[in-house]
Amino acid sequence: MTGRDAIGARVWRESDATTHIDVRGLPPPQPLIQILQLVQRMGDGAVVIVHHDRDPVWLYPELAQIGWWADVVDGDPGEVRLRLARSTP
Repeated sequence: MTGRDAIGARVWRESDATTHIDVRGLPPPQPLIQILQLVQRMGDGAVVIVHHDRDPVWLYPELAQIGWWADVVDGDPGEVRLRLARSTP
């Protein structure tokens, strides 16, 4: 999985099967929509790394509602980088 979707989010997969989505520069609410659409297509055990311009505060309750969680991880300067994974039962 590599490339840009119709509105410009870039999605790619690393060799360790981690999927990345870069939503920097997209106008609201597109980052939220694109991230939620991606995680809903992911299987159990999937990890998604989000590259964002800002802290997506509206994303966290949406993720919790569908059984996912997010942690902030180190990213490039000026970037908010999140690691998303499905919550364990």
